[in-house]
Amino acid sequence: MRDATTGGPPDPAVLDLPFAVGEAASGPLTWAQSVMWDAMQWFGKEANQFNIGQPLVLAEPVGQARLLASLRGLVEAHQTLRTRYVARSGQPRQEVHASGRYDVDVADGHDDPARVAGELAGRLAETAFDHEAEWPLRVGCVVDGERRVTAVALVGSHLAFDGWAFNTFVDLLRAGLSGDSEQPASPAGVEPSADAGVPQALEQAAFEGSPAGQQQSRLGLRHWEQGLSTAPASMFDLPRAATGDQPIERHLLDSAAVAAAAAALAARTRTSFSTVLLCLTTLVLTAYNGHDTAVLKLITGNRLDRRSRDLIALNTLDALLAFTVPRDVDLFTAIRQTHRPAFDAYRRAQCDPRAVATVVEETGRRRGVSFDLSTYFNNGHRGNDWAVTGPEPGPDRLAELRRESRYTRLDPLPRSDMKFMVAASNGGAGVCRLGLLVDTTYLPGALGETIVRGIETLLCDAVAEEVGVAEIPGRIGLAPAVRGADWVRTPAGWVRPADVAELVREAAGGVEVAVLAAGPAPGTGLTAYVADASAVPEELHRRVLALLPGRTGVAAPDGYVACAAAPPAGAGPDAWRGVPVVARGPGRPA
Repeated sequence: MRDATTGGPPDPAVLDLPFAVGEAASGPLTWAQSVMWDAMQWFGKEANQFNIGQPLVLAEPVGQARLLASLRGLVEAHQTLRTRYVARSGQPRQEVHASGRYDVDVADGHDDPARVAGELAGRLAETAFDHEAEWPLRVGCVVDGERRVTAVALVGSHLAFDGWAFNTFVDLLRAGLSGDSEQPASPAGVEPSADAGVPQALEQAAFEGSPAGQQQSRLGLRHWEQGLSTAPASMFDLPRAATGDQPIERHLLDSAAVAAAAAALAARTRTSFSTVLLCLTTLVLTAYNGHDTAVLKLITGNRLDRRSRDLIALNTLDALLAFTVPRDVDLFTAIRQTHRPAFDAYRRAQCDPRAVATVVEETGRRRGVSFDLSTYFNNGHRGNDWAVTGPEPGPDRLAELRRESRYTRLDPLPRSDMKFMVAASNGGAGVCRLGLLVDTTYLPGALGETIVRGIETLLCDAVAEEVGVAEIPGRIGLAPAVRGADWVRTPAGWVRPADVAELVREAAGGVEVAVLAAGPAPGTGLTAYVADASAVPEELHRRVLALLPGRTGVAAPDGYVACAAAPPAGAGPDAWRGVPVVARGPGRPA
């Protein structure tokens, strides 16, 4: 059978891309890969939501051989593109192959290569990667009537790529498909590394295990321990709302107004785009949940040197930001006060995530809490994406840009390891793509749209006039969460004593329990009275701690009192203070 277009034999639906280079190698995962490995194991088949996809439309068509040569050069140069991620003896590892082959899907796109490439990228991204059986990159191409490549569809696994690495890979491929050179070039604006070698993920893993890497980790762990020593246990110690089976909402706002206003505020405050957006995120969230201290994980790349900037591999880790939110100030002051804590958090992000988990658990046990660190901020744009290059936009210009903003609600999800995340990325043409994920169990109704649009409103308002932090709820129509009189504020955050009593009752085997606050003042402690003369406070506390994970609005009591019996029925909660005491014990270390 011959191709009716060219008169030659038909092109295959899949191109064969073999590669062979160097020697095979293997090693442990990097710290960043370890974090993503755990997340992907938790999500299972739903890990397809982590896939990073992009259609690349070429300025000029190229031959299929040119595409294969450019891809082969990149695969052979960068270990990530020929790595399988496997579990060996219960431990994940990365195995770099010296040879193998890729399949490149081929699709006809005579009339609309951009549309076909987008559809092809969507199909390639539909399923989660099987990291033991496939490479962490899926590739397709779109061809015209002369069988030349007009567009490329690329989908990468988040275990192998972060946004920076994927964009760098796309830049390298674009450069390899343009100009006269048959060799892949460096990304636009980036010179090749000074040394002859290309930075590799196995080298990063080796550094992390070295004395220098371990010292870096210790500094980061100290930052985590200090931040968690006074932080609330959760940003979501709130009354829960009833939800369906898809409680995770996702909102997008493509806004040139956000980009222009945030860049202008960064210039005025001498901070950064990231600081401005992070400040607004914390102010809006804490205006809703009634907290004085914000606790967030900052998704951090820290590509601060030439090697890390050229590294095509996942390089993001979670930084901890825990700081007191300014209230009786204007927004400019709040932005400036956010800058240093954010800088310190980013600076200390590079540390062993397994050791971080230990610090989180041990600090929580000392404080009688189980930390719920499910609030995230991700500044995913490159540093100069929205640098101010002209006059600062005035109110009229910002109003014009806001009219062009596009709001989208994506399909909801059944579950997520995040309850709240704000993310910024470059949407092109001066547009900031502002993403928001919310768990409607804790932020119900229309709160998601209110928040994402409210951030845009506050940014634009602040360019034109002074905005007080206390004004935020009223300016964006945000009604703060309402807690009943049965909630009290403790050092662990907001707690509902009735829920704590139920927790202690479960730990004590179902006996009568009352949990009483020491006083009405904020930051008060809680004491659990247990109607069981045989109860051992220390053992009861250990059982309570074991039941805490996954619960919000609860904490272990500060003390336990084992009583001979419960007070008479109808005597009221305070009567517990007068019953005979068999034993007392603290809920915290001495």
